[in-house]
Amino acid sequence: MQLDKHLPDFDMLVSLYRDDPEAFEAFRRHSLRDAVHAAPPAQRPALELLLSRLEIARADAATPMDAAINAFRLMQDSVGQLQQLWQQTRQAAADLQTSLLIARVRR
Repeated sequence: MQLDKHLPDFDMLVSLYRDDPEAFEAFRRHSLRDAVHAAPPAQRPALELLLSRLEIARADAATPMDAAINAFRLMQDSVGQLQQLWQQTRQAAADLQTSLLIARVRR
């Protein structure tokens, strides 16, 4: 799904939220589902889990602003985990390269 082609402009979304919250909610859920289904199959389980966590955080929020803050924090945590995994992968690759270089020099 290409979000720029399917999302109405901000003012229209605000109007929909004010005038018909149920329709806005249906649109929101449908758009998120479409985004998950459009992702590569290998990424879908992680996105489903994140979406589930976002929905729980949203339901627990007292206000829409709290929901946005909760969503931001969940996504920030997700990015932090990705950064940690990337750093570990880079370190493992550097260790392997070092080992191979040492082994080659010793020959």
